[in-house]
Amino acid sequence: MTTRTAMAGAILSAAVISPFSVSQVVAAEPLRLSVTSGLAENHAVLAIVRTHFQDEVSRRVADAGAGEIVWDEMHAGTPTRMGGVLEAVEDDLALIGIVAVNHETLRLPLQNLTFQMPFTTEDCAIVGAAYQAVHRNVPGMTDALSAARQTFLSGIASDGYNFISVQTIRNADEVRGLTVGMVDRLEAWIAGVEGIPQRMPDDTMRARMEAGVLGAAVLPTTEIGRLGLKLQADHYTRTGFGSQVPFVLTVNTARLKALPDAVRTAIQETSAAFTQGAAQAYCNAGDEALADLKSQGVRTTKLLKTRRFQWADRLPPLAQFWAVENDAAGRPGSKAVGSFIEELRTSGVTITRDWSRVAPPSTLDAVAKELSQAPAK
Repeated sequence: MTTRTAMAGAILSAAVISPFSVSQVVAAEPLRLSVTSGLAENHAVLAIVRTHFQDEVSRRVADAGAGEIVWDEMHAGTPTRMGGVLEAVEDDLALIGIVAVNHETLRLPLQNLTFQMPFTTEDCAIVGAAYQAVHRNVPGMTDALSAARQTFLSGIASDGYNFISVQTIRNADEVRGLTVGMVDRLEAWIAGVEGIPQRMPDDTMRARMEAGVLGAAVLPTTEIGRLGLKLQADHYTRTGFGSQVPFVLTVNTARLKALPDAVRTAIQETSAAFTQGAAQAYCNAGDEALADLKSQGVRTTKLLKTRRFQWADRLPPLAQFWAVENDAAGRPGSKAVGSFIEELRTSGVTITRDWSRVAPPSTLDAVAKELSQAPAK
């Protein structure tokens, strides 16, 4: 008995003085959090979410002494492609989703709100804040996300949508009969001025331009640069279509509640500041992409103010069609449109066309009637 006790004491003493034993006993495993999008690894939004959301959550958790976060990033079609991200998060395949709203419209009929109102503002921060305010203040805006077992964290406002084309586009008439490629649901922007819209995967656009099937594409400038479309089309038009919200950031509600308090708090606090930081980063990325296009010899032009008014006036009342359809289904379509327009006005945006009304003609400022075409900034 004495021998056994002595041996036990010796073992315990050795364990205490070992330089490795304490850390081995108390070191906690890193907490693994997952995020998915279905987007290509070099997409601008992934770098923005990584820098302004994931890294910030990790920093806050570390500062709280709550351990280390390791992020499992699942993009480029693993485990899902665009259009399946909402379901992936709903089915617990990932904690956080970067959901492409134009690819989930059947289940998220309200989240593509901004695409019903082109020609608002190119200021990403204003668009992002207005979108966030609508989701915060209009009852029912996030019901579809709740039904998918998710909590809305933030909209992600992108840089403006512009043309890259094989010919100069200075006004709506130069789009008539032109086949225009797009990834998002922008068909009405082009069909409304008698262009020929074609939705397609982004990775097919370059080949179709090279084959002469497409005469132009309308995309965020960040995407024009990423896809290398300047190799087939060397005319860039700054349209004034404006910043849009093509993505929302969501989190699986049950899994969020199950996280340690410090981690859950870090996610919630980070998402509160994420909207503005992400928007500004997206606009900055768009500026950098345009500078790169110019450095490679792409010819730039822009739709002047008069041409933007004329283009907007030729479009059908897109937001009203969208609002009426949603209202009829018991969703707050009209309230969402009205609230978004009001948020823009409060931020000092001069509305090119009041999309909250049925079919108003815009008012051209006589002083702003520009007759010549100037290079884009």
